[in-house]
Amino acid sequence: MSSHIPLPKEKHHKSKLYVTRSSLSSPKAEHIRAIETHPLNYRLSIIVPSSVKTVQQTLAKYIGPYYHVSLKLSDLIDPGFIANYVRRNALIALSRNRFIDADDVFAIDGRGTLVLSVCKDTYETLGLAGSQAQFPLRRGSRFIIKIDLLAEFMDPMKKYYQRVRSRFDAVFAEPVEFLMGYYDAQSGAPITLDLPGASAVDPQLTHSLSKGVSGPSVEHLLDGQTDTWNEQAQAAFEWVGLAVSGSPVVGSSWSPSSACAYQPPVSSPPTDFSIFTVTGMLCAKAISSIVKEVLESSSNIYVCVWGFEDAPISWKLYEHNYYTSGENMYAQLYAPNKNSCLTFQACGAWDAFS
Repeated sequence: MSSHIPLPKEKHHKSKLYVTRSSLSSPKAEHIRAIETHPLNYRLSIIVPSSVKTVQQTLAKYIGPYYHVSLKLSDLIDPGFIANYVRRNALIALSRNRFIDADDVFAIDGRGTLVLSVCKDTYETLGLAGSQAQFPLRRGSRFIIKIDLLAEFMDPMKKYYQRVRSRFDAVFAEPVEFLMGYYDAQSGAPITLDLPGASAVDPQLTHSLSKGVSGPSVEHLLDGQTDTWNEQAQAAFEWVGLAVSGSPVVGSSWSPSSACAYQPPVSSPPTDFSIFTVTGMLCAKAISSIVKEVLESSSNIYVCVWGFEDAPISWKLYEHNYYTSGENMYAQLYAPNKNSCLTFQACGAWDAFS
């Protein structure tokens, strides 16, 4: 059984929250697909019962250094770079210190697609075929160019490749600062990136313990839809966000007051929870590997992942922009005893995913 429920209705001026229920044993594995098709992530939080002791070891297997790299755009299409990095494993890249609503932004998605989100002047000067961006709503102010680096037309002997190379050399002559990660294509485990001048950065890991906390009852949400199901689902999503941010309102001693009327969702029995948070450039395949291993504990777990606010894409290469926020994240509630997962995908108003 699977459902895709918009909360609220899609509007260009409103953020969107989509909820999908999926079976953990289904060949479609929609919960895993939601993870692996969201390539540009900077933070992962996992909430597990404190009795689960394997999370830190699992994180150590799949979380490793990412890199600050300065490269010209033409370096990204160099045949040696494509052969040694893009084709061989999963390379992820995002331009640093550039704003998606004001600058030219570049990314590689880990599957060989180079994405350029550029302003009108750059697009007209560049002279490469692309598509008009959906956002901003002002027509013709921004354009998207996607180049499959693994395609046959990127052979250096082909005219298309030569055209792209010459235009990159002419228009993007200066080096661009990138965040870059290199990972095993199957597991997402980190691989050393041996590019000249690459500076390694270790992700930050934090761990906290919350005692006597009543998490949202995933089983209650899975029992079927009621008149208040939408509100209960939103409350569960909010609880995950509050929990990973360390808010006191999810603690065992919290009670509503005149200062804050927050009431927790329908809850499971109080449990001691461990909360692990990793911040840095994170590989989507690594996140799915972590989730699969932690699920072997057969305990309910909660996962929250944040995408880069200035990424040019969100899920499945859909266009992403900023507007009033670059919201670009998802949360998952896993109930192994129900063989089910609820996935909440939160998109800002200017995100083409739906």
